[in-house]
Amino acid sequence: MEDRKFKTILVTGGAGFIGSSFIHYMVKKYSEYNIINLDKLTYAGNLENLKSIEDKPNYKFIKGDIADTKIVGEIFSNGKIDAVVNFAAESHVDRSIDDPGVFIQTDVFGTFVLLEAVKNHKTKLFFQISTDEVYGSILNGSFKESDPLLPNSPYSASKAGAEMLVRSFYKTYKTPVVITRTSNNFGPFQFPEKIIPLFVTNLIDDIKFLFMVMGLM
Repeated sequence: MEDRKFKTILVTGGAGFIGSSFIHYMVKKYSEYNIINLDKLTYAGNLENLKSIEDKPNYKFIKGDIADTKIVGEIFSNGKIDAVVNFAAESHVDRSIDDPGVFIQTDVFGTFVLLEAVKNHKTKLFFQISTDEVYGSILNGSFKESDPLLPNSPYSASKAGAEMLVRSFYKTYKTPVVITRTSNNFGPFQFPEKIIPLFVTNLIDDIKFLFMVMGLM
């Protein structure tokens, strides 16, 4: 089992709220692992999320875009990457309606760039963070993993497209991959446009909850 040990993990989008929580956990619990955080630092990326661990010897931050073949290639060439955990994504439905091209570039092409590097450098694992929104809408019950993907927005379509690329690399090149479809994440460091931090921050600012609910109806 020794060859399954992951010594250097590339975390993309690690300055976002989920990615930064994952990095905090890994850096503190697994000091023997080296964590490289590649993040473009868009509106949702915030290095303050990682302030308390920025000087840890097993953590390194690199500012860059997963769709940038040059910087991704340099990271893989400069040292052995044992695993990639891909949190990096444009992830807001309304923003995807206004500017879908950015979502395709990051979520689809960026994932492709990472997969190519993983394939070429024989990385042990590619872990794709996806979303339940790839299934579309449901009126009753809940989705099963085997249900068809029916995305309804450019955001969810870009994540479904990324999943199909990940699957294709597994089928065609035997790239070791895992896909997870998370649902309604919330927690520390979340960008305040999301509903729970939006409600909390508005309540802190003494904006009445009733008016907030009425505004959503």
